[in-house]
Amino acid sequence: MSFYTSLTGLNAATAQLGVTSNNIANVSTTGFKRSRTDFGDIFATSPLQKASATIGQGVSLKRVVQEFGQGNMMFSSNTLDLAISGDGFFPLKSQDGFQDIFTRNGVFMMNDQYNVVNSAGQRLMAASVDSSGKANLDDMNVLTIPQKTTGMAKQTSKVSLGLNFPADAEVITKDFNRNDPDTYNKSTALTVYDAGGNSYLASVYYVKTQNASQETPNNKWQTYVYVGDKLVNASLQQATNTLGEDMYVNKYGELKAKSDFKTPEEIAELNSSFSKKTIKFSLDNLTDIRTSQPAAVTAGIATDLGTGSNDGVDFANYLNVSKSDLLRQQGSSAVTYPVDSTTVGARDITFGPAAARVTVNIPANGTTAPTLAEVVTALNNNSSFASTYVAQAASPTGTISSVNFGAASTPTNPFASFGVNVGGQQFDLTGLTSTLTSSTFAAELQTKLRAADGGRSDISVSLTSGSLVVTDAAKRNITGMELTKISTAATDVSVGSEPVYGNTVLRITALDPNVTAAEINDTSTGVVVQQNSVTLTGSNQATPYTRAKVSYTFAGAPTVFKASFGPTSAPITVEGTSGTDLADNLNKNATFSADYVASYSGTALTLTAKDPSNANASSISGAVKLYSNTALAPTTFTEINNPGTSAVTNNPVLANGVASILDTTKKSVDDLKNLFSVNIDNAIDPVVVGLDHLLESMSHLSTSQSKKLSGAQIADELTNVISRAYGDEKPFNFSTVGTPTFKLSLTKSNKTVLPDLPIDLSGSKDMRSEDLVREVQSQIDGNSQYSGLVDVTYDTQAQKLVFTPTDNAKVTVSSEQSAMDLSDPLVQGVNDSSVGLTLSPSVSTSPYRALNEQRYGMKVEYDSVKQTFVFKSGTTGDNSGIAITNIRPGSLATQTSKGLGMTGDPANYTVAPSTIDALRGITSKPAVLTGNPLAVNVDNNFSVDSTNNQFVVSVNGITGTVVVPPKDTYTLGTFMEALQNGINNLQSQSKNGLTAESVNGVKVSYNSASSSLEFTTGTASTDSYIKVTGDARWGLDGLDAQFGTTTTWIKPTAFKDEKGATVYIDGFGAESSTATGFDTLPAWSPVYFDKGELTFDTAGNLVSPKQGAQLDTVYLPNGKGALTINIDYSKSTQFASPFSVLSQSQDGAPEGDLVGLAIADDGLVSASFSNGAQKSLGKVVLVNFSNPSGLRQIGDTNYYKTSDSGTPKYGEAGSAGFGTVRSGATERANVDLTQELVDLITEQRNFQANAKAMETSTSMTQTIIQIRN
Repeated sequence: MSFYTSLTGLNAATAQLGVTSNNIANVSTTGFKRSRTDFGDIFATSPLQKASATIGQGVSLKRVVQEFGQGNMMFSSNTLDLAISGDGFFPLKSQDGFQDIFTRNGVFMMNDQYNVVNSAGQRLMAASVDSSGKANLDDMNVLTIPQKTTGMAKQTSKVSLGLNFPADAEVITKDFNRNDPDTYNKSTALTVYDAGGNSYLASVYYVKTQNASQETPNNKWQTYVYVGDKLVNASLQQATNTLGEDMYVNKYGELKAKSDFKTPEEIAELNSSFSKKTIKFSLDNLTDIRTSQPAAVTAGIATDLGTGSNDGVDFANYLNVSKSDLLRQQGSSAVTYPVDSTTVGARDITFGPAAARVTVNIPANGTTAPTLAEVVTALNNNSSFASTYVAQAASPTGTISSVNFGAASTPTNPFASFGVNVGGQQFDLTGLTSTLTSSTFAAELQTKLRAADGGRSDISVSLTSGSLVVTDAAKRNITGMELTKISTAATDVSVGSEPVYGNTVLRITALDPNVTAAEINDTSTGVVVQQNSVTLTGSNQATPYTRAKVSYTFAGAPTVFKASFGPTSAPITVEGTSGTDLADNLNKNATFSADYVASYSGTALTLTAKDPSNANASSISGAVKLYSNTALAPTTFTEINNPGTSAVTNNPVLANGVASILDTTKKSVDDLKNLFSVNIDNAIDPVVVGLDHLLESMSHLSTSQSKKLSGAQIADELTNVISRAYGDEKPFNFSTVGTPTFKLSLTKSNKTVLPDLPIDLSGSKDMRSEDLVREVQSQIDGNSQYSGLVDVTYDTQAQKLVFTPTDNAKVTVSSEQSAMDLSDPLVQGVNDSSVGLTLSPSVSTSPYRALNEQRYGMKVEYDSVKQTFVFKSGTTGDNSGIAITNIRPGSLATQTSKGLGMTGDPANYTVAPSTIDALRGITSKPAVLTGNPLAVNVDNNFSVDSTNNQFVVSVNGITGTVVVPPKDTYTLGTFMEALQNGINNLQSQSKNGLTAESVNGVKVSYNSASSSLEFTTGTASTDSYIKVTGDARWGLDGLDAQFGTTTTWIKPTAFKDEKGATVYIDGFGAESSTATGFDTLPAWSPVYFDKGELTFDTAGNLVSPKQGAQLDTVYLPNGKGALTINIDYSKSTQFASPFSVLSQSQDGAPEGDLVGLAIADDGLVSASFSNGAQKSLGKVVLVNFSNPSGLRQIGDTNYYKTSDSGTPKYGEAGSAGFGTVRSGATERANVDLTQELVDLITEQRNFQANAKAMETSTSMTQTIIQIRN
């Protein structure tokens, strides 16, 4: 048996030698894994054998296995040479595609199908990947390397051109022609690609169209783009800001980016604009800069308002007499109608010539009849009526009740004087009999009044039961009744209560003094008054003044009459064929009819002078000469010199010292009242404007001071009147001060001291400064001792009630009322002409006009060139509005000479706020003055004392000192309120009786950011100005004046096409040439760049388009598709250097050839192509087995899986359990030659030993055989 045992050993040694030889033989085989042999001894025994005595039977080869240890790397230049560093196998697919093969041999190549294969044609498998390179292990495909892209050509969509345009390039005005180099400055060319990768030459031509100027401070270039030979038009491109956000414009040229719309209201306003059709606006055309304007109304022509000696409105000619009474004094006739206010129903007044009768209807208000005042107002506001008549609510009866002579038994008259105005005549009766009693007092008054009235017996006076009644039978208007008592009158003597005027009638007076009362009362051509459809009977009030007349008797049978009149140097001749014809022709002559009226009756021609005051019969016959001829001598004219004359009768008014009232230049105060109403910015209550206040304010002027105002002065006065009425003026109110309000003490020049005169204002309610002056003056003049000794005025600038004594007397003012803040009496200084009591409206008093109804900054101007008045609202912009209504006909308002000239269409006097079209711009900005930080704790109460309570304030040219009352309980709110009130009480100095300028609408607030006071003017324009100087405690020291700003706006200019037609943008953003669907501009419209235009600023920087110039789609020839290109010029400049291409690129590309291949360590295979494209082709994954030694070796270092190897597990290289892939390298065999050589020696010894054993066994066997033989 030992022979066979040694034989197994020889076999084992031979096997081991074979394995070692194989390892050595494959030492250079890529990916080869060395083998090793596993042997087992042969041992066999039966169950009954004793194992310990059994000898083994040799050795057997159990198996040959591979050791999958890591081999060394060998690098190559072939990207497809792959080596695995770590665990894993490359997955392969057999050529037939049915067998999975695994290998560590990474020597790969491409076959003719560009599959990655090994030398045996077995294909390398790879997993598909997503865009991030993540492998999809469920989608394994043969790794294929395409040599050319398919469908990867990129269409050109963006071209980037960085150019320098020469700043000194010439502006070219010729029409562009690409074939004419004189029509463009420069050009560039580049290649672009369509979606199929086809290339085209794109050429861009540049034409300079504008150099920068003061009006348009930009340089402009126009571009023309051709692809091939086809012109590509620039697209409609919305303008953007530097961030690329779309820009929008409103009707005032304000630009906003989309992100600038922040509030829900703003966003909703923008969104509502998207679907509306609008006008196309170009960013470059937003150049029509305009100054914001207020709403303005321009009146008609108003002449003779200059500064010449014959120009201007002389208010000295206006008398404080009603127009009706004045006309009577000037010789006009009237008719009175007994209108009954208790009769229900409408009032209808019809007037005018028979061919054109006019009816004014004053309807009843339900069951309430219109008042007589309403009837009079309606008539006088009717232009047709006012051109012929004037209506008056005349009260021919006046009553003073509660007149008391006192209880004294002696018949002593306690009354000093009595005054009354009858029909415009003022009767002041003094020197009354001292022994009158109540029974004889009325008789004396009546006698003296009748005598003063020219001996007429129309005036009656009675005194019954304490009621003093004056009645005028001529139905003249009675006003101004006043009874005064002597200084020594007993205390129980009473001058009665306030007068009451009654028995009112409607008085209609003709403007023309030559219209008789009968003509007024004529039912067919005069005035008809109906009350509830019942015609009233009028009472004629004929003028008492007869006119001078001259009558000429015509004898014989003349054929022609002549009249000659006018200046002797150029006499005027009028002819007539009869007396009637001559009279008609004379009355038609303007020169004649200005002074005379002609009439013919029978054989007499009568000429009547129109002026009742200064004409006489002799002057008529001297001024007008009449001639006639005869049929026998038709060319010979003989003067008719037999006039009969009638002189002017004595005018009783002339004897009463008021002859000047008959001067026709004199006018009534009524012509200055209620001239018009003005409504600013849709106020609820319009302001009624008049100038009648000037009669009172100018009455204080000396006789040497002119009362004449030019157009500019009248405009200033109207401005101040309107501003005051619309402003924040507060009233004086002393109802809570206590009585008396204050006291006056007068020391006469002879050192006589009069008793204190108490002035009580507690019952006067709200008063303006002029009301205050009037009331105080009235109480002074109502005292017999003080009357005429003290004049009262109000200093608007110093805000003081000023007392000026006469005859070198001295005044002292004192008050016991704490609210008057007069702890020490005010004593007139020795050298002072007056003394002033500081008085201003209280902070807590409400203004006359509610805050939401106040308006500021209104202005009236007189244009001396155009001779018109212009009325302007206070604020600028389309939200402003002005409406002038109720222009009173026949008043100063409608006078064209020396008047306001407010004639023409009433519609022209209204300018409404514009809610649709941009007309006047936007609201201007007020002046805002911000102080320094306050040095007080505004969270607590703080004090104001005499060291820091004065503030010098200047607002819009009005300067004054505001004094805040000292106290130590101010809060921030009450302090600001007191300061604001003081500022808004400031006025300029009143001059020549005119209304002072006033400060209105200044707001004082607290700026929490700067901890300071902030002052904002009520007016808003460049004329707005404010400066405040005060103590450093209030942060108001050293502040500069601040000014407002009159805003500007841009009128967007509609884009025009080549035919001059407006271009529109529809709701889809496309251009449209028709206005169909366009209604009004939306709140915001997109604004566009000019197509193909490049704009540079003067610094050479690109202004637009910074987001690139978009081109229209160009369709390529032969159906190859289309290109839509954006050219980005953002890197372009315009410097003083030659034209140059700084950079040029485009994002298109053709199909590309394979130029590079890369395999990452994680197995990701990426291909690079000549067109710049890169593509991930897949990921080479690795396979691992639970028992790699169980793989079946099939040669070529390939393996099959077996049941012993387990199921293949696929994974990405570099992930857990898997090695990494190294491209450009192969794995050498893991055979260690040294070890193998050592193994050869070992195997040789094994073989020799087994051979020796076999030899020994053979020798023993032969010896045994020899023994047997």
